[in-house]
Amino acid sequence: MFEKLESALEIGSGLGASYVELRGESGFIEYIQMDDGRVSALTQRLEQGVAVRVLADGAWGFVTTSDLNGLDNAVKDAYSMARAAAITRREPIVLAETKAHEDVLDFDVKRDPRHVPIEEKLQYMQDMTKEIRDFDSRITAVTVKIRTASGKKYLMTSDGSRIQTDVVLVWSYPWVTGKDGTRLSAARYEDASTKSGWEYLEKVATPEVIGLEAAKRVKLQLEGIPAKGGSFPCVLGPRVIGVLAHEALGHLAEADLTVQSSFNGKVGEVVAAEGVSMTDNGVDEGNLGTSKYDDEASLASRVEIIKDSVLTELMTNREYAAKIGQRVTGNARAESYLHPPIIRMRNTLFERGDYNPDEMFEGIEFGYYCADFRGGQAQMNASFQVGIQEAYEIVNGELGKPVTDLSISGIATDSLFKIEGVANEDFPFELGRCGKGQEAFVAAGGPNIRFLKGGITFGGSS
Repeated sequence: MFEKLESALEIGSGLGASYVELRGESGFIEYIQMDDGRVSALTQRLEQGVAVRVLADGAWGFVTTSDLNGLDNAVKDAYSMARAAAITRREPIVLAETKAHEDVLDFDVKRDPRHVPIEEKLQYMQDMTKEIRDFDSRITAVTVKIRTASGKKYLMTSDGSRIQTDVVLVWSYPWVTGKDGTRLSAARYEDASTKSGWEYLEKVATPEVIGLEAAKRVKLQLEGIPAKGGSFPCVLGPRVIGVLAHEALGHLAEADLTVQSSFNGKVGEVVAAEGVSMTDNGVDEGNLGTSKYDDEASLASRVEIIKDSVLTELMTNREYAAKIGQRVTGNARAESYLHPPIIRMRNTLFERGDYNPDEMFEGIEFGYYCADFRGGQAQMNASFQVGIQEAYEIVNGELGKPVTDLSISGIATDSLFKIEGVANEDFPFELGRCGKGQEAFVAAGGPNIRFLKGGITFGGSS
């Protein structure tokens, strides 16, 4: 494919474009859904195409095509679009300088998902359905979804970068509902890998592991006591603090959104309690959001968003790095060749603190420990609301009964100042997807973090 990309690149440069970027993809994409043991969706497709992005006269032109023999025309169209758009711009787009890279990245995939028989994939889903159903007789419905992909990506830029990368995805997601009398509950779980093949679902995200993670949360909800509304001291576990880091805070630090957010103009200011640090790590070996390069051929990096309570830097691409005078952090990502790269998170986390993990609940007469979330949303003013699918009371410094119908909300930028302690401990990541007009696979997490009363508001049924 590089020969075709190189020819098209020469066309763009010959037209006078200041920058030309071509991203080619070819591969296999699959989606399967099973509802209560019955296959309700099954799609497989081979996909091939190229994204053409041209910067001319200080404006972008973007075209996608699946016709590899028509790349020259696609480049000419993108150039014309950029020229036309330039007339409407108040100031020209400038790109920060980066080093050119030539590289080939191959992953050690043991079982390419495109070559795994469909019968084996359906058996995986049936086994998960059975594991969930057998866990508790009150479970009333089970939906299992899997997605797989494999192929290659090709990136070539007029700056001299030429990168070929393997593409692989395996993703597993059960949604489970239960009923006990008039009480209803639902829970979900997901796991994924963008570095391993089908072997990941055989050895890590097995039907037993993933199925039981979802099923046990349904059981906890059915047996939990009603949640109390109000504000209490609390501890947020790794999966919940991760969603807070990503949804309520991380998006505020994406440079293309910062101008609209509560972090606007605050770089260099104290934005959190003493000792709090939050990072977006694009080079965390083996994690879901990790890759060596972004989709502009810039090296991924570790971005210290908050360091020792100070808002230190934002996530950037080449355009916004030049605009705000910050380094290029390698956070430009595109869902596929059908989309232009935009600034996206990778693995967003609160760093370990110095609080003794054994003292995390100490001194709390009544509060909540939130262990897992069902879903959530946040706004650019840092307000957030998150549904909790696994939570427990904290009573006299001890973990108590499970709680049902609990949600948390607040203003994340205010909550940061109510952090009382960040545990000094390792933690797991929540693996999932982020939407920002296009999908990206990401990870989020952090150690247990303790909040003073007033940091988090709880919604409940009592």
